[in-house]
Amino acid sequence: VADRYGAQNGHGEQRQVCLAHLLRDAQYAIDSGDMMFAPGFKALLKRACNIGKRRDRLKNTTLAQYLARLERQLTGLMKLAVPHKQGQKLMRAIKRCRTDLFVFMTRRDVPYTNNGSERALRMSVIFRKVTGCFRSTWGSQFYAATVSVIATAKLHGKTALQAIVDVISQRRAPTLAA
Repeated sequence: VADRYGAQNGHGEQRQVCLAHLLRDAQYAIDSGDMMFAPGFKALLKRACNIGKRRDRLKNTTLAQYLARLERQLTGLMKLAVPHKQGQKLMRAIKRCRTDLFVFMTRRDVPYTNNGSERALRMSVIFRKVTGCFRSTWGSQFYAATVSVIATAKLHGKTALQAIVDVISQRRAPTLAA
């Protein structure tokens, strides 16, 4: 799942664009004055996100029907003559990533946003901003390992303290496979 950052383009066989980032971009275009393309696109993205939230309870045939409907609606939106600059900019961006918008509808293992990844990075970003940087390579590696162990432990219902005690007492660190 990518947020359309240039360095992420071209990697992997398929790419899902983060719909949360696109929702933010659509809202920015609306706030800037686009009332032609962005509102309809935002509504389309909200429908797609709602489908994504309940996708595990839907049959493949139902997902295929929803996907066809979303694609038809997007095609209609892309035919609009958009007079507003921010609406035009958003439309150009969507043209570039259109094939990456609804990958999550056909690949159940792909999330429709990268919020989980960004949530996992949040503490590291806050730490870096508060401290200014890591003073040594060892310090940054230690911090990354500690945060990784704690995050994995949380996925398994353990507390941070339990995870650290397990590592210190040389018990096996938690893994997702366990």
